Amino acid sequence: MKTKYILGGMALSLLLLVNPLAAVKVKVIEKTKFNDFQKGSFQNISVGRKGLLTLGPKFKPVAGPAEEYYFSLGVGATGDIVVGTGHNAAIYRIPAAGGEAEQIYRGDQIDVYALLVEASGDVVAATSPNGKVIRISAKDKKVTDVFDPEGRFIWDMKAEGAGNIICAVGNPAGVFSITPDGQVETLFNPEDAHIMSLAIALDGSIFAGSGDRGVLYQIKNRKIKVLYDSPLDEVRSICEDRDGNVYFAVLKNIAAQRVAKEFELGGVFRKSRDEEKTEIKEKSILYCLRNDGNTDQLWSSEEEFIYTLHYDKTMNAVVMGTGNSGRIYRIESNGDYSLFMESESAQVYKIVGSANGFVAVSNNTASLVNVESGLNSTGTYFSEVIDNRLQSRFGKITWNADLPAQTTVQFSVRYGNSENADSSWTTWSAPFNDPDKSDLNTSGYRFLQVKAALNSQSPNVTPILNSFRIYYMESNRAPLIKEIATMKIKSEEGKSGGESEKLMDKNLRFRWEVNDPNQDNLLFHLYLKKVSDKGWLQIQKNLQEREFILEMENYEDGKYLLKVEADDVLDNSPTLAKKSSLISSPFLIDSTAPVIRDWAQNGTSTRFLVADETSAVSRVLYSYDGKEWLPVFPEDQIADSKTESFLVTFPDVEKKAFVFIKVMDEFDNYRVYQKEL
Repeated sequence: MKTKYILGGMALSLLLLVNPLAAVKVKVIEKTKFNDFQKGSFQNISVGRKGLLTLGPKFKPVAGPAEEYYFSLGVGATGDIVVGTGHNAAIYRIPAAGGEAEQIYRGDQIDVYALLVEASGDVVAATSPNGKVIRISAKDKKVTDVFDPEGRFIWDMKAEGAGNIICAVGNPAGVFSITPDGQVETLFNPEDAHIMSLAIALDGSIFAGSGDRGVLYQIKNRKIKVLYDSPLDEVRSICEDRDGNVYFAVLKNIAAQRVAKEFELGGVFRKSRDEEKTEIKEKSILYCLRNDGNTDQLWSSEEEFIYTLHYDKTMNAVVMGTGNSGRIYRIESNGDYSLFMESESAQVYKIVGSANGFVAVSNNTASLVNVESGLNSTGTYFSEVIDNRLQSRFGKITWNADLPAQTTVQFSVRYGNSENADSSWTTWSAPFNDPDKSDLNTSGYRFLQVKAALNSQSPNVTPILNSFRIYYMESNRAPLIKEIATMKIKSEEGKSGGESEKLMDKNLRFRWEVNDPNQDNLLFHLYLKKVSDKGWLQIQKNLQEREFILEMENYEDGKYLLKVEADDVLDNSPTLAKKSSLISSPFLIDSTAPVIRDWAQNGTSTRFLVADETSAVSRVLYSYDGKEWLPVFPEDQIADSKTESFLVTFPDVEKKAFVFIKVMDEFDNYRVYQKEL
């Protein structure tokens, strides 16, 4: 076996050598994990828990009857497939050689949830609700009654080695044994409302799973034992491997829940015991009860329901069917798993073994597939449509694969600028066979999709694709400054007339929002000018913060503009670096206090003007001692202009020789005058 690989660092170095003017940050699209590959789609491919892609087993769709649901399944010794349906309680036989499905029974009940195909070819089927177990003769389709239980639902049937039929019933629950001559024995009447699933163990004991409390029972020598009390509601399916390990799937009550592809299948069952089980997030869990008595959780999902389990002897693994994505998994006893089929139907509802593999039925919509144990000779993986956010230049595609003799892995890529791979996209590239010679050398596209083809000339050997990478560089886009906010800075508190007030700092704070499409690190250059000036003065260079404090006392009073320039040179070569700028709204710089003009006294009244060249007069205060300050108001009672007129009669003016006047503007520039009264 040989391994084809290329180191990420080597690929990065090569890409930089090919394009020395490229941006510093080369990015990588990488697929290495199960969840990465699961986003894509598969044709004859299996993807494992560790993210390994291999050729999957062969499967072939089988033409089934035109019925709404397939609820039960059996495979005869000759390879004929028998399907029980709902909601018409019909049973069909499909010849092993193919051809049209033949209806062999239609009853007056609604559903056929369980059936067996005996060695003679006779079909034993169970109808629900309020149905019976019947036998349909292979020779003449004659129907005879086998068992008429008290329970309304017959959920499962299994054949014992001695020829007995074990029957699981619900509402009320029970497990019954039916002998070949029609004798019925009650094996178990649990407190549960339903027994949903059965399995016959290697030692002849019976496993039974309840449908409202999620309990796994063992019936051995007519004695009942609880093997596991699960945290979920229903033991849906049970199987045992050749080593005596028991696998059982438990799931939350799923009836009447609407799903994307249609709706769930199953009945609504209330728990029959008072205590509620601890709420957990998982919708379904697969357990393995080891032959040493320990129970392990092998698989769980918050999204998928496990509908059916089957132990495949040739693979020595459990095959698991789920919904609502219609998936079939292979589960190893050590917990490793692989996904090898995703049906177009929502739920893989039942899996039954056949001579050379197994048969699976799915619902929403109803379909049948025959899966063989051998491997496909070819298989294809398609990635999801990958969005690079920006048009990009693509370098190499590299991969890591184990290639036994007579196996290959090939990659192709296609590109577009629309979210859906439509006719505007490119065609698939010529296949790449060698990761050392795989330069895509393509630019100008935002979206891409990857196709990996696995091939083998040997029926029992598969290539193994471990991972792949695509190196790319986004087209550099200029940063965008969205807004510049200007804020006056509040500083220490002062006192005036016993009232607390905020004094203004002699600074302005500027903050700006900026977005860089490439998420580059940015430098900012700041420029200042008066509105009336032509040229700009650079006041800050290579600022990395997105705010700046301007000390107003360093500049002449007046109306100004601030220009912020964003530069992405930190992450791009000088030839590819881009800049953009934004100019703020006009703002005032005012470091000069107002002045008092035209002071005049007329008896006890005093008239004067307060004026500021740049900003509005905000407050005027008076004091007789320079300690306690009290307000005076302009003649129009509102201080909101650059010049305000005051007419004041100071209290006790006859007794005072001097008055102190403090005049302030909206930037808290102030000056104190001492006036003789």
